[in-house]
Amino acid sequence: MTVPDRREQPRRRLGLRRHAVLAFGGGAALLSAALSVTTYAVVHHYLLSRRQAATVTQAYVGAAFVQQELQVSLADVTDVLSSLTTPEGTRVLVLRHGRWYSNSISLGAASLPVSLTDAVAGGHVAEQRVVLDGTPVVAVGIPLPSVDTAFFEVRSLAELQGTFDTLAVVLAIAAVVTSVGGWVLGWRAARRLMSPIVEVSDAASAIASGQLDRRLPVGRDPDLAPLTSSFNDMVESLERRIERDARFASDVSHELRSPLTAVNTAVDLMDRFRDRLPVEGRRALEVLHNEVRRFTDMVQDLLEISRIDAGVAEVDLEGVPLDELVRHVVDARTTVPLVIVEPDARGLVIQADKRRLQRVLVNLLDNADAHAGGATSVRVARREDDALLSVEDGGPGITAGDEDRIFERFFRSTVPRQRGATTGTGLGLALVLEHVRAHGGRVTVQNLPGGGARFTVAVPLRHPPTPDRDPAAGDNLEHGRGSGDRDVAGVTHDGGAPAAVSEMGSG
Repeated sequence: MTVPDRREQPRRRLGLRRHAVLAFGGGAALLSAALSVTTYAVVHHYLLSRRQAATVTQAYVGAAFVQQELQVSLADVTDVLSSLTTPEGTRVLVLRHGRWYSNSISLGAASLPVSLTDAVAGGHVAEQRVVLDGTPVVAVGIPLPSVDTAFFEVRSLAELQGTFDTLAVVLAIAAVVTSVGGWVLGWRAARRLMSPIVEVSDAASAIASGQLDRRLPVGRDPDLAPLTSSFNDMVESLERRIERDARFASDVSHELRSPLTAVNTAVDLMDRFRDRLPVEGRRALEVLHNEVRRFTDMVQDLLEISRIDAGVAEVDLEGVPLDELVRHVVDARTTVPLVIVEPDARGLVIQADKRRLQRVLVNLLDNADAHAGGATSVRVARREDDALLSVEDGGPGITAGDEDRIFERFFRSTVPRQRGATTGTGLGLALVLEHVRAHGGRVTVQNLPGGGARFTVAVPLRHPPTPDRDPAAGDNLEHGRGSGDRDVAGVTHDGGAPAAVSEMGSG
């Protein structure tokens, strides 16, 4: 078994709706993030610059006061500092004659950065932002050479940092809200933009399922008017062409019925004198009889399909006991498959067109006879709200990729010795699909693990089952084919409960 290379697997692409939502949401997130970062940076720079400028101005005022006091008197530096008025959160250091003085016991010479003290010692005014004891501060140094003193003022930025933190939280919340709003707006816009596409998709699906009268509403959006008009024109053209093709097939089929009737009559007449014909003549008559019969079946199938395509085929619903219908069809055949009726399907009555449902089973059995050596089993079951009818065979199975195409009209498999490669009208399974669709059901096919294929018809239950007999009495199947008929119990299906099985022989 070859394991597929993951690199060769196609990546899952995003749809238009997700692209639109991502565009709106991602754009809103990027814009809000950029705006928040820019706002924070501008406000941070502005407030910090203002605080530093105010600190420098205050430091000049304090330095002038200290210089004046030291020039006019022989006052002690400690007394000068104690009389100095400073804003809250501001501390002062003074270096005079190599000795440090401070108005706060928590601030010493070691608290100041060396680069700041060196700059002031060199006769320059300097300022620097540092962190003291985990708190950001602004330190300003001013030399006072006239009194051989250096003045340092340190102002706390804790209050300003709190403002910055609050601003960051507010901007982050605003960015999140804006991003969410962008996602919501993108979803709503995508939903609105995708609505016409969804309408086109629904209309196309309805048309593909046979509702050729489906049209797109006109006049809702002027930008979509050309698309709507082109789509409706295309559907009308398609409807006219299908009607012409259906009418042509119906007319041809009707015209062929008269000559076919004459040919059939002639063949029947010749068959009465079969014994008078030579061997070659009898063989030719047999071939002619088989081909005329096949041609007649094809014409009948074409007429049936023509009525379905024209929409004039009627579905006459009635209560149909599904297991009895299966027994009736199987009983009339030469090759008799095994019939399995699961316990919950005994006496199951469904609302269906008996003729169509009978034709479905006949066609499936004929298909198995023609291409798989005959059906091996027919199973009647119930799954939730569906009645299931399965036909299994022991043939070559279905070619990979033909599971859906096998129901196309006149489909032929190109693989030798595969289903559909032998003779036949090519309309049997197509009619099965049409009849099942008329009941609102579905038909599927799958290959069996041990070989062969299983065709499963699911018909929705419109009414709850109505048992005709007591299930406790068993599923006594009497087909009147001789003493070879016998019931076999205890067969299970997919690990479920024992099912009632009727094995029928032709002896």
